[in-house]
Amino acid sequence: MKNLILILLLSVSSTFATSVADPNTDYQKANELYAQKKYSEAIEIYENLINNDMLSADIYYNLGNAYYKTNQIPDAILNYEKALKLQPDHEDAIFNLKIANTKTIDKIEEAPILFIENTWNQLVTSRTTNSWAYYTVGLIILALFLFISYLISNQVLIKKSGFYGGLFFFVFSLFCWLMANQSKSYHEKSAEAIIFTETVTVKSEPNETSEKLFTLHEGTKIGILETLKDWTKIKLPNGNVGWLKTSDVKNI
Repeated sequence: MKNLILILLLSVSSTFATSVADPNTDYQKANELYAQKKYSEAIEIYENLINNDMLSADIYYNLGNAYYKTNQIPDAILNYEKALKLQPDHEDAIFNLKIANTKTIDKIEEAPILFIENTWNQLVTSRTTNSWAYYTVGLIILALFLFISYLISNQVLIKKSGFYGGLFFFVFSLFCWLMANQSKSYHEKSAEAIIFTETVTVKSEPNETSEKLFTLHEGTKIGILETLKDWTKIKLPNGNVGWLKTSDVKNI
């Protein structure tokens, strides 16, 4: 009887194990399909991985490439942008995003930004919030070890190195903590989206009868200021502001 139960348990476990998809295997399969120019099949698998919380810059980047190959430019831009949200220094995503943006109709020049402000924003966004947080924790641990060496060592050189080294890394950890907070605030304030409707008329107020301000086209990146029921208030890089239907955009 015990052997029968054991066999049944092993059978159930084996069935369960084979029914659960291996994310790494699926990722490799999607890459193989992409290499075989089966872009639609690759897109389906990449999307499934993302829906199952397998979030990574490379998955978003590859998904963007697959969408680009099928001439779905707004989807390509959206996924390149998402890849850069997770990894701001992803060089391939940066390069391919520039190429995809050349396929869009709207060419909007950014309003001038002070050099100091622009440099600061680039520094803050050069790493993700989580990366800055990891640096903070690592540096604090390193500083702690150096301070301990200062306390327990009898050698003058080690004590000096431990004290000043620990102080340096502790101050550096405070800087990384500041960057983590600034990065979090920056991304919270700079909600962005991509337009997915072929042509959109931006209104002065959140209703159909309001004044028409200007027209935008699919693939254009906009900033989100406010959402009110079915309407979203947007801001363009050149400073123009208006309202459009929330259903016309997808958030990055």
